[in-house]
Amino acid sequence: MDKNMYVPMNELIRDKDTSWTFTSINLPYYEIAKRGIVIWCVNNLEGRWTMLGGNKFGFEDGTDATMFRMQFGLGI
Repeated sequence: MDKNMYVPMNELIRDKDTSWTFTSINLPYYEIAKRGIVIWCVNNLEGRWTMLGGNKFGFEDGTDATMFRMQFGLGI
């Protein structure tokens, strides 16, 4: 069993037939953590998302990206 669970984003999307949707929210990382945004993604989007660093996120499904923006991106 491979104990290295890290998969670089370019490796992740190379083997996919889908195009990813990328977005960011206007919050610093500490506020993203404080609001539980990453936990929300884990609980609601399973493995179909990635955090690219800071406030940048990528989504395998454009609908997930829209749901994320509606949940966290509007009015902030």
